[in-house]
Amino acid sequence: MGASVTAGRSPRRRWIALAGVLGLAVCTALALVMGGSAEAKKKTKKVKTVVFQQSLSPNAAIPDNPATGPSTPLKSSITVTGKKFKGKVVGDLNVTGIKTTGSGPNAARNLRMKLIAPNHRTVYLIGRSIGNDSIGPLTIDNDSRVSICDSATPTCPDPAQTLLRPFAGTANSLMLGGMGSGGVTAMNGVPMKGTWTFEVWDQSTVGQTSVLNGWGLQITSAKPVT
Repeated sequence: MGASVTAGRSPRRRWIALAGVLGLAVCTALALVMGGSAEAKKKTKKVKTVVFQQSLSPNAAIPDNPATGPSTPLKSSITVTGKKFKGKVVGDLNVTGIKTTGSGPNAARNLRMKLIAPNHRTVYLIGRSIGNDSIGPLTIDNDSRVSICDSATPTCPDPAQTLLRPFAGTANSLMLGGMGSGGVTAMNGVPMKGTWTFEVWDQSTVGQTSVLNGWGLQITSAKPVT
């Protein structure tokens, strides 16, 4: 009968074989790390913030307050479209260039304004009587330290209230009468894509009328959560 014989390896050969296995393992690990880093970079690039900006000039008459019954709002819309806004949510929203022209003294005090998001979330932009005959162009930006002072002269005690009638400039939502809706900051987290609707209506004093000259949106998407 034949005998089966297994030849033993020398210690040197065993060390060479082990070194080869360890080298292969290190190379594989480095490849995985490098590949993972490259993939992470790709993902970071894909989720960078994007900005949408558009302005409108409706120059449309705001229906006068009726003698009886509810007011009819003037509606103007901006639609956010495009692949780069897909899946993006609001990180910061400013309503830009709000401008009205009134037919006479105190016409602006009759006006109320709100913004409706694509998912129907609604905030009051101006929910109280402010101004004289006209407003703006006013940009509402809650990152601004400036608030409005509803006066033609600097009579407000708060040093931050420096934007006087007709409020041509940039201010935050304070003193604008948000009606508990949270102002523009309440739009954070809302999907960017879709139709945004600006509504303005005249809710008092028959005979004093106004025109909506312009408004716009500047929306920055939220930063990705890492």
